Amino acid sequence: MSDVLKVKQILTINVEESKTVAQLLFELELSKDHVVLVDGKRVPLDFHINENESVVILPLIAGG
Repeated sequence: MSDVLKVKQILTINVEESKTVAQLLFELELSKDHVVLVDGKRVPLDFHINENESVVILPLIAGG
């Protein structure tokens, strides 16, 4: 098996108060080089996340 394959983790996070995408990434110790989807739509770093919104964080993928 290739060393490239890694175990993926899925985390469930409950947002208890409104915060920006940038604040959430900082709290999760993730760089700002991620794609963030809220309710299925890509959002900028200054977007405010509220309770009960579905958030997906994906790493950027580069290729050639």
